[in-house]
Amino acid sequence: MQNHIVLITKFKYTPYLISKILNNGSRINKMRRLFGGKKQPGPPPPSLDETSQSMDKRVQGLREKVAECDKDLAQLKEEIKRSRGTSSSIAKQRAVQVLKRRKMYQQQLDNLLGQQFNVEQMSFQTQGIQDTINAVSAMKAAHQVQTQQLKQIKINDVENLMDDIADLQFDTEEINEVMSRNYALDGIDETELEKELEELDEELLQEDMSRSSLKVPSYLPSAPQKVEQDQVTF
Repeated sequence: MQNHIVLITKFKYTPYLISKILNNGSRINKMRRLFGGKKQPGPPPPSLDETSQSMDKRVQGLREKVAECDKDLAQLKEEIKRSRGTSSSIAKQRAVQVLKRRKMYQQQLDNLLGQQFNVEQMSFQTQGIQDTINAVSAMKAAHQVQTQQLKQIKINDVENLMDDIADLQFDTEEINEVMSRNYALDGIDETELEKELEELDEELLQEDMSRSSLKVPSYLPSAPQKVEQDQVTF
């Protein structure tokens, strides 16, 4: 409406045009009131953690109120025991009111604990879903890195490298064998050494047989031992 007034004051219009503009402006305002204009975005909703923390404060407050009611009931019970007549009836009425208030607090506390359990369960599920998303993203990134790394490795190069390593090991064994060779025994025939070894074995066998033939058989009595006599001098 103010924009229309500014236009009217800025330019010269006929009375007919002025009334037409004003009517259109009023119609636009009516349409906005009926169908509503563009809504402004409201504040963001609270998170599950914030909601759970707010519930914790309310739960703590309700528990304190229930404990206070229990304390008042204990005092009223003692007062009912000690009092008689009107004082006793008044104490009972007060105790009934405290019981009603305690029951109300306890019911609110139970409802709030149930709501808090649902909120925490949903928060746990949300965190689990987010952990799954993070794990999948990390695995995708690792897969891409591994793919790029494998592109830098050729199978033929790996096979050639392993063949070179095997050849190098074979050459190393040959070098060690050559280095450990005893050149002081060059010119000696191994067959002659084997013959000498066989002859040595035969000699040892014959010595064992000769020793065993000189032994007294087990079924014959052993030779009597010589008894030395002491010479007696007169």
